[in-house]
Amino acid sequence: MTRENARTETSFPTARCAACDRTVLTYVDFDEIGERRRCVHCDAAVDSELQWIGAPELEAAGYQIGEPRRSGGCGGGCGCATRRS
Repeated sequence: MTRENARTETSFPTARCAACDRTVLTYVDFDEIGERRRCVHCDAAVDSELQWIGAPELEAAGYQIGEPRRSGGCGGGCGCATRRS
């Protein structure tokens, strides 16, 4: 899938993370309770309503779609000095 296809044909699961105090990407985890959604940043269980958003909305929330920028950091906008090669 190309970057442009991802921007127009893909949606991403997001929800409000109480621990991070913001809307975040989520992932599915399985624990003793069963299937749970978790925050991609802190791994906390996310129990708020799931919202599926497109790539433009995801990028507006601070996420990057596609190859990381080669600007001297991880590409995550965190200010670190780690380079991905």
